[in-house]
Amino acid sequence: MLDNELALKLIQGKYWHHDFEIIPGVRTHGAYDPTGLWNELQLPLDMSGLSLADVGASNGYFSFEAYKRGARVVAFDFRHKDNSGFGLAQYINGLSEIEHHHINVLDMTPDQFGQFDIVLALGLFYHVSDPYMALANCAALSQDRLLIESYCIDRQLPGRLTSEPVMRFLPDPERFPMQGQPNADRSNFWGFTAICLKRMVEDIGFAVQNSDVREDRVFIDARRGGLEADAPRVTLNDTETRLSIAYGSVPPVPVEGNPDDPKAWTIF
Repeated sequence: MLDNELALKLIQGKYWHHDFEIIPGVRTHGAYDPTGLWNELQLPLDMSGLSLADVGASNGYFSFEAYKRGARVVAFDFRHKDNSGFGLAQYINGLSEIEHHHINVLDMTPDQFGQFDIVLALGLFYHVSDPYMALANCAALSQDRLLIESYCIDRQLPGRLTSEPVMRFLPDPERFPMQGQPNADRSNFWGFTAICLKRMVEDIGFAVQNSDVREDRVFIDARRGGLEADAPRVTLNDTETRLSIAYGSVPPVPVEGNPDDPKAWTIF
């Protein structure tokens, strides 16, 4: 852990998303305070023996807090940790044991990284061009719990639409200004109704235990399979047919024998 004088020198003049205390007396003064969301996650005070994936880790606040509670933490972000603030915060606070992968969420697979007890996808899905693929990839990493927080458009729609699974496309604010993009952020692609995200989560095989909308944000706590302890668990194989329709191609079955014979042809 660095001394405060050097730590302050290193963080000053840099943009921080998470507003948090890296070490006692050294605060980032970032764009938003994540402690409220951290408390809403209701993670165990003692996370010893649990593994957690923080997808879209940004500056690393959630990764660091879970690690301090004893979890094995693996962080993922489309920016390298040396360019996202994560690496600098690690250097300052000495939590260098946390594994960080420089990868886009659309490219993650459990074959590469394994599975985790808990997967965090906080402030993530509205930033990606293909939110269903991103959600499916995050879900594939989770063997139990999936925690999601996202931008929500319920307040912007007529009442009858808030109960519909609606997504709104957000045009590039630099090319199409004044069309409703939050914070004029070019990385924002989509807005969701809460029910839309809930239906997507259910579609990839998770049961939503809690869904909470607050102003323009929605929080979802979901578990793989049913709500009851004895309910059948849904595995990745149960959803791969649906995913193959969206992102794969059907293996060919060649024509065999006489092409004039109807049995020679296989129609899917």
